[in-house]
Amino acid sequence: MSAILERRSTTTRPAVVYRPESAVFWVYVAAVALGTLSLLSADGTVIHESLSAQIALAPVWLAFIAFLVWLMLRFDPYRSMRRYPQILVAATALGGTAAVAMAMEGNAALGDVWARVLRPDVLAEWQAALTAPFIEESAKAACAAVVLVLCGAVCTRIAHALLVGMFVGFGFDVVEDLAYASGEALDSLDSDVVGAGANLVVRILTAVPAHWAFTSLTSVAVLLLLPTFADRTAWPRRRRWATAAGLVAAAWFMHFAWDAPNPDGPAALAALLGKVLLNLTVFLVPALLLLRTERSWVATQIDEAKRSGTLTDYADVLDSLPTRRTRRALRRHARRTGGRAATKAVRARQNAALDAIQAGVSVAEPRWA
Repeated sequence: MSAILERRSTTTRPAVVYRPESAVFWVYVAAVALGTLSLLSADGTVIHESLSAQIALAPVWLAFIAFLVWLMLRFDPYRSMRRYPQILVAATALGGTAAVAMAMEGNAALGDVWARVLRPDVLAEWQAALTAPFIEESAKAACAAVVLVLCGAVCTRIAHALLVGMFVGFGFDVVEDLAYASGEALDSLDSDVVGAGANLVVRILTAVPAHWAFTSLTSVAVLLLLPTFADRTAWPRRRRWATAAGLVAAAWFMHFAWDAPNPDGPAALAALLGKVLLNLTVFLVPALLLLRTERSWVATQIDEAKRSGTLTDYADVLDSLPTRRTRRALRRHARRTGGRAATKAVRARQNAALDAIQAGVSVAEPRWA
């Protein structure tokens, strides 16, 4: 491992997104460009007409975006993606353009199919639940697959796919919310700001969980089926396929439950709260179980570092790294003995140690040219 650390410290990190020698890179570029053009064609006029309202609401938008980014990074406790923020930016861009554009076309097409077999009143109530889970999750999973393949040199573990999926869904969330808020702005009888603001508040209150959570699970499912998955020997084929199917089913179920019609009257609020709690449970159970694989990987790297005598500069914090509880315990001890400054110093050392562990992983050449 020391040889790997030396090599990584003396060489330039390879490009993981901007790879013009790769055909997948040009697929990514074309998808973003075509998705952007499609969105401008479909919603450009509405967004332009309500632009003044969106600018007035800019502080709310920025706070919403900052909160979601903070929340998603909480699911990266071992800092597996902190070295490659460009991957998360690329995932966000693809989710906010190509995924949204594909979903718009796919939802309309599947809606036409359902219109042939369902009564108009049933279709009006159930169309979103019968189209969005399948079309939108498939579109976002396809975008996650592009990013995972393009960045296959470093996106090899479940923790990587979890974050890639979250940021694909995050891009989808923000653009979809912007489109809905713009439409409500123009439909409002009061003012554009009132219409857009009311819709934005509803979207913020129902953002946990939302697309970012759905897509995190389908993105892991995609990685499990790719040859770049690092733990293929530890995960037999049957286990990988069964887990992938379960994760996709969970994402579809959450999306279906969320889009299912609510009852009228006072029961509507209770139904909404029930949906939030149900989806949180369905999301958190597999997400936390999946993160156990990353905890095991980090523990293995720590044991290897101890045996090989590497990472000696972080010997005082290595044992605290495997879980949030042990990391917090060490910081609490530092606070009791040295105050807030000592707590910050310990946190910085823990983060630096995790970054060193992540940087110590050798980077293979991508399997797709």
